[in-house]
Amino acid sequence: MRKVSSLILMLLCAGALKAQFTFDGQYRARGEVRNGFKKPIVDGQEPAAFIEHRARLIAGFKTDKIGFKVSIQDVRTWGETGQINKSDQLLSAHEAYGEYYASKKSTFRVGRQEMIYDDHRFIGSLDWAMQARAFDAVRYIYKDERNQFDLMASWNQTGFGDGAPEPAKLTGNIYSIQTGGGANPRIFNLALPKSQLMAYYKHNFSKGDLGLMLVNDLYNSTSDSKRTHSNFTLGISPNIKLDKLKFGGQFYYTGGTFGKPDNGNGGFDKIDLSGYMINVYVQSAGVFGSPLLGVDYLSGDDEATIDKVEGWSPTYGTNHKYYGFMDYFYVGNGHGGGNAASAGLLDVYLKTNFKLGSKSTLLAHLHYFASGADRTSTVDGKTYGGTLGTELDLVFIQKLAPELVLKAGYSQMFGITDTMKQLKFNDPTQEIKGMQAWGWLMLAFTPKFL
Repeated sequence: MRKVSSLILMLLCAGALKAQFTFDGQYRARGEVRNGFKKPIVDGQEPAAFIEHRARLIAGFKTDKIGFKVSIQDVRTWGETGQINKSDQLLSAHEAYGEYYASKKSTFRVGRQEMIYDDHRFIGSLDWAMQARAFDAVRYIYKDERNQFDLMASWNQTGFGDGAPEPAKLTGNIYSIQTGGGANPRIFNLALPKSQLMAYYKHNFSKGDLGLMLVNDLYNSTSDSKRTHSNFTLGISPNIKLDKLKFGGQFYYTGGTFGKPDNGNGGFDKIDLSGYMINVYVQSAGVFGSPLLGVDYLSGDDEATIDKVEGWSPTYGTNHKYYGFMDYFYVGNGHGGGNAASAGLLDVYLKTNFKLGSKSTLLAHLHYFASGADRTSTVDGKTYGGTLGTELDLVFIQKLAPELVLKAGYSQMFGITDTMKQLKFNDPTQEIKGMQAWGWLMLAFTPKFL
């Protein structure tokens, strides 16, 4: 019997040498008090207070030639479901994919997966949001000591379980992934494109790196038309390191066309896109707090132009990371001021990171915000532009245990101007409460079971 047990143990150990298993967990609970989050709170409104959580189980498997990963998550607000509850719709697959390793440097990945490029600027995982972001795609990844080259392709379809007619399961395609841009052209918060293509290349130099990205999105033109339009985004991201000084930036341009709904006579309009984003920064690691000074400019739409979209949208980026933690800009809104177009943004910021000990960190960010384009109010007929406000973000991070972190944050928006009120309420005379603030507390558990 002992010989048999020893043989089984040897076989299991031999299999473990050829295959790698991982099994991780994650639990995050975050309580928030919102008193002017995303937009100023006004008289008569109460602050919002709630607790939200995310629980994940992440399993992985690897051999010399294949890999597999699945991440199942439960995302909910406390009290959203009753205490005596049989089932709900809150459990989902965040990631689920398989991999084929053609060589030590080449990987083919198929399935639902996170994607992160150039520090989340245009494509990111959106991990701050409990649900996060993942793409359904086929992806080729090449990586060696100095180079990374990725290709991605996707084809999106309305689920057959969502009321699709029976013939659609046998022939044809459902093209109503998104339903057009409304009366005014817009490119913010669109639903999934019908198809996506992406190419990315990054080269690491001895004193920096350079990233190049090209993304093409194919959309349907209207909810009931097979006619499509295509837009592309080109990105360039250089970074240079000189001893303890780092500087660089990013440039993105979106061109191509966007479709408007039918004009009522069976006609079809295409609107040209021409938006851009410029970022420059400099950071010194040799100074206490490693201060980073930067400027972002995102182009805005000219409100007098209706046949062209000049505003730039960071479509798949983790915008919470960049434009203030209070999410006034580019997180669920285009901040256009009464229409669907974007007023753009100028963001001048200073970011610091203070190490308070081996287990404690304090982040402090200061943003000055201004609009990139003027807006005319329908309330008083005046034109508003320039300064929007100043935001201070503070985040304290304390490592309580190897797999447990406590985070606490406080943010406040100062000096809200009539221009901000015009963009957020389409009314520069809107009365708001005196203090616009947001606070939160989060516990993050990350156990590794295997």
